[in-house]
Amino acid sequence: MRILFFTNEYSHPKLPPNGGVGTFFKTVSHELIANGHEVYIYGFSKKKHNINDNGIKIKFFKQYFKANPLAELIRSLSSRLGFPQITEYWLAKERKYLAKKLKFYALKNNIDIIQSFTFNGYTAYWDNSIPLVTRFHGSRGFWHHYLNKGKEELKITMEKKALLATPYIVANSHFSKEFIKNYYDVDVDIVIPNGVNTTIFSPDATVKKIPKSIFYIGTLSEAKGVKDLVEVFNSVIIDEPKAKLHLIGRGEKYWEFLKTEVFSEQALKNTTYFNHISFSKIPKKISEASIIAVPSKGETFGFTIVEAMALEKVTIVSNIPVAAEIINDGIDGFIAKNNEDFKNLILKVFKNPEDYRTLEKQARKKVLTHFTQDKMTSDTLAYYKKIIRKQ
Repeated sequence: MRILFFTNEYSHPKLPPNGGVGTFFKTVSHELIANGHEVYIYGFSKKKHNINDNGIKIKFFKQYFKANPLAELIRSLSSRLGFPQITEYWLAKERKYLAKKLKFYALKNNIDIIQSFTFNGYTAYWDNSIPLVTRFHGSRGFWHHYLNKGKEELKITMEKKALLATPYIVANSHFSKEFIKNYYDVDVDIVIPNGVNTTIFSPDATVKKIPKSIFYIGTLSEAKGVKDLVEVFNSVIIDEPKAKLHLIGRGEKYWEFLKTEVFSEQALKNTTYFNHISFSKIPKKISEASIIAVPSKGETFGFTIVEAMALEKVTIVSNIPVAAEIINDGIDGFIAKNNEDFKNLILKVFKNPEDYRTLEKQARKKVLTHFTQDKMTSDTLAYYKKIIRKQ
């Protein structure tokens, strides 16, 4: 099978820093190559790129507005001056340009199936002449609805148009499926949960655990619940003066805000901020944790939750809808109802850590059963084959 992933990010040292979408495409591409399929990464970036990543052909062309600076100036001015019709015109023009580029490249390379993502609705004008799978990793609509981000209505409109452009929509959780239906009024064809590499994310007996340590990994922001976590830690430190907090992730400005406005003096002394660390170093680093905290206010799935569970870590997650799809509360992790509950759960684990060995083993068992890369890839391939048989 010849599979093309249409994207503006991919995890590779020669490409710009990426988020979860880039990591997902990297992961699934290598799995598909290992299964004997041909994989093409095609998309757009600030600069042109042409790379071969161990048999995966990567080609990025220059973003429409970077290649057309006058169009970018007009679009930007119309947005600032409040002319939505003009802004919408340029957003549509960009997406029509992307559809044209994608179709030419896909036909040239005899692509059987294409997969892309929902965010910003870049595939809004795809004609489905080659079947397109749109996987929901998140969206501006989700950001607005759950994370209180500004509502960019025109881009949200493009997201809905992209979802309507194809019947082949994949959600990464049942929560995501319900959100897409309720928010965009679009039906999802199938749910395929994300999967992690359980070889990389595997317990490492050579790593020394830091007693009474809480680790957080992810962007430092209000939406990710980091302020709530710091407030929880301010309370924890009163009862457990030796407790440690480790924060890993981008967000230097937010870190400065936390230091000056949120941390208590003692809590700050017991906190280490690592900024960003490379993906390859993450498993070993977070293996040092006694507890992994996921205080987020909203996730479509939650890679960090699953990665922590795969490492046999006590994982405490805020009471977000998707948490119950991953964690069986009290059996293989914990779902904290509020900040007070978060604090009490941390103190309980710190007091008798040995009592949670069974829970940690159950956590990894859950991942091995439901959330592996192999399962995600095999489910995805089965879905591709089903689509192709219909053509």
